[in-house]
Amino acid sequence: MSMSFPYLRFLVVTFSALLLLSGCLRSADPDWEIGMLRDETERLSLQQAQQAFLGAEYSKAVQLLDRFLRVYPQSPRLPEVRWWLARAYEKSGRLSSALEHLRFLADAPAGNLYKRDARYRVTQLEERLGKSMGNTAGKGILISLGSVQTPGQVELALSELRGVTGDTILLDVPCRVDGVPPDTRPSFFFDAMRSAVEHLRSQGKAVYLGVTLTCLGQFSRAPELDNWNDWTYDPSSGTLRRASSYSLHFEGYQAFLADWLARLRDLPLTGLVIRNEVPVGPYEGFSPLAVRLFAREFGVDFDPARTFSDDRAVFATDSESVARLPAVFWKWAGWKARERLRIIQGLVQTLRVHLPHLEVGITVHLQSVTDPIHGLIHFAEDWIDVTRGPFDVFVMRIEGSDRKVVHPISQGSSPEWSEKNNGVAAVAEMARHLGKPEKIWTIMAPRSGAAHMPPTALPKGVRRIYERRGMP
Repeated sequence: MSMSFPYLRFLVVTFSALLLLSGCLRSADPDWEIGMLRDETERLSLQQAQQAFLGAEYSKAVQLLDRFLRVYPQSPRLPEVRWWLARAYEKSGRLSSALEHLRFLADAPAGNLYKRDARYRVTQLEERLGKSMGNTAGKGILISLGSVQTPGQVELALSELRGVTGDTILLDVPCRVDGVPPDTRPSFFFDAMRSAVEHLRSQGKAVYLGVTLTCLGQFSRAPELDNWNDWTYDPSSGTLRRASSYSLHFEGYQAFLADWLARLRDLPLTGLVIRNEVPVGPYEGFSPLAVRLFAREFGVDFDPARTFSDDRAVFATDSESVARLPAVFWKWAGWKARERLRIIQGLVQTLRVHLPHLEVGITVHLQSVTDPIHGLIHFAEDWIDVTRGPFDVFVMRIEGSDRKVVHPISQGSSPEWSEKNNGVAAVAEMARHLGKPEKIWTIMAPRSGAAHMPPTALPKGVRRIYERRGMP
């Protein structure tokens, strides 16, 4: 039986009136609207402070976070705010203030997500404050994990580590772990690394992990791994060929790095040091993606093989070679250095979010300080730009004579520079630039003259890291 339209309209109006009278339909609660507005305001305030922190504007982050505590004393975000405030205070060098907020989080109820990390950071900062009160620079050891290739070597390595002296240990992940089957290498190596880190931490050491980002692809099993290889120019054939290292420009490889580094959360590490043990020199870094991005940004037709081949005579002599190099090469060198640093800083920002307790360091080559052109060409590195980044530690190898990198396109570079200057002047210059010598670590090879230099040779506060050949 069909229902007439007037009768249907009457039912709708009547039902709506009943709903209104019952309170089921009413305007939004003013208190609810205010709560939503306050929540959005808090979220944006915290986000602004986090962006300041990730951009290494630590003083600004402190001001914004401290203001948050005053304006929103009842906010449910307070644990997160205190965590970021503690980190900002630490980056600003105000360790006592950082410790105050970390202790608050460490003593908070169990529901606090930052409780565990805060307890860990409290221990670290108390150790650092104790050492700074003693006014000592501290010493450490650099140990390569390259010799840990089989399960049987783990116990031997750990037994040897019992005799290691120094308050800081830098465990370096080598670029090639030879002798281990590819199918078992990634999982076993991570387990071996975990054993070494846990053992050293149990001895009260501050443990840092050194990684060369362009080499970590060796731990990937992704089917697209081969597509992430970098390309290098071969002067003997005048052509480009695949390199054994990987290009940081691929988004897939960046995602792999972020995932791999996120696994470090399960390790009791103090920090991570981004090394540059396979430098991106004048002949490296020519992945098709990188070349395409460069050509698009500068609006140029850039063919690396043609550039080097057409100017082959330039590279055979160092007589006024810089003046004869094409302008596109210098654009490329500057772009490559900036892009490398930009990508690394992006990864560091990801680390700050997912592993906020980790300190992050980076290698700066001594030659970059003594000869900026040399550093730009051979290491894709501008040391001034690097020091502006969000890094806690800057690591320099000061015995350059063992690892000279000399190429005629580096104007002003000299093979004898390391004999004239053992690196102390460069370290001192960097210390003056930073204003914080304690942020500098110097790696010294065993039995080298640099390793036995008097304590007064280096600026006060610089940490010495003595290298051991293999583990152990």
